[in-house]
Amino acid sequence: MPEPWLYPPPGHPVRRFLRAILDIGAHPDDDDEASIRKIRLNLASVLFATAALVWLAGNLLVDGNPMALAVAAVPVLAGINLLLFRRHRRGGLYGPLQLGLMLTFPFAAQALLGPTPATAGLPVWAILAPTAGLLCLGGKGSAPWFAGFVAITLAAGALLPTTAQPSALALACHVTLVALVIYVQLRFAMGQRNKTRERLADAHRQLRLAQERSERLLLNILPAPIAARLKDNTSTIADGHPEVVVMFADIVDYTRIASGMTPKAVFEMLNRIFCRFDELCEQHGLERIKTIGDGYMVAGGLHAHPIEPHAAMATLALDMQATLRNHDFTDGLELEVRIGIASGPVVGGVVGRAKFIYDLWGDTVNLAFRLCTEGEPSTIQCDSRAFERLHGAFAFAKPILLMLKGKGYVPVYRLQGPRIFAAPAATVIQPTRAT
Repeated sequence: MPEPWLYPPPGHPVRRFLRAILDIGAHPDDDDEASIRKIRLNLASVLFATAALVWLAGNLLVDGNPMALAVAAVPVLAGINLLLFRRHRRGGLYGPLQLGLMLTFPFAAQALLGPTPATAGLPVWAILAPTAGLLCLGGKGSAPWFAGFVAITLAAGALLPTTAQPSALALACHVTLVALVIYVQLRFAMGQRNKTRERLADAHRQLRLAQERSERLLLNILPAPIAARLKDNTSTIADGHPEVVVMFADIVDYTRIASGMTPKAVFEMLNRIFCRFDELCEQHGLERIKTIGDGYMVAGGLHAHPIEPHAAMATLALDMQATLRNHDFTDGLELEVRIGIASGPVVGGVVGRAKFIYDLWGDTVNLAFRLCTEGEPSTIQCDSRAFERLHGAFAFAKPILLMLKGKGYVPVYRLQGPRIFAAPAATVIQPTRAT
């Protein structure tokens, strides 16, 4: 469990203060990587300035060297640069200036304070620049800072007075070698982390693509609202719908026609027809429920269908007939379709768990199926409820009584096409004669 003084709880004033400092320079357009780099550089700047000022304050109290005040200008400049970055949010010079101050601080202090026991380990401070650069700029961006650290550290050791030169050179060599080991390890770790992140990003991308493919496949099987409910709920899905228009379509004598074709040709033709029917369903806002052999089932009024699904269904039926009359589309085959349309209440739900389908049940479904199977080729037969909804906009033949199993004699209305309303005659106004 983390120490409370190191990790203040959410809402604590110290935590809010630290968060405000780390978020300096944040921009809404920053991606995750840019945001993290800014936070790391802000943290490095604050830690460096604070540690440098604490050390200089201690040096001033112990040695009483007033030059410590002059050296304090370096961490103070780092703080001013941080505040300026908070205002303008442009990071072009912010990073190089902060790293440059970290790199020059120990050598400026060494030059101003002189060789004293308190300044003996100052070259170690310079390693802050390449390590902060590695965390904030990456491997390539930090390389010049590490090269600068090595050059300045060795130069500082060589330029000290002759009496202190051997020990200074030895210290510079020790610092350089230890820093090299640390830098190489950190850079290797950063490289491995970046590779891991790339692999995770690629795996996430592949997972997202697989999820999108699965969702598209699910939407090809189920209506969109049902697919959404199925993903969120594994319980039984069954709904009652008070007014749904159902259509069954059957290609007349397709089995006999297909008997002289190869299996591949049979499949390709049936697939082409049903794909075209699917396109028509989508155009009219209707839902393809299922196919059974050469039979095709459609429903309207289930979920987000048109305001008037009956008219859409009648138009779809006429379009399906027109599709099969196009001999270029059917490769010259004489194909006819018989269609049954019924309207009324249904129950819709998902059947099965491993291999599920969405299906409809009820007397309306049975009636639409009977109207289809008992119809003549190239006819569209509607029940009385569908007729009541359609006769104002569509033309029908005179009703007939059809004997349906389990129903007895039922009035059936055969759809012929949309009504053609004559345009009203223009009223001619005769000019009045002047008297």
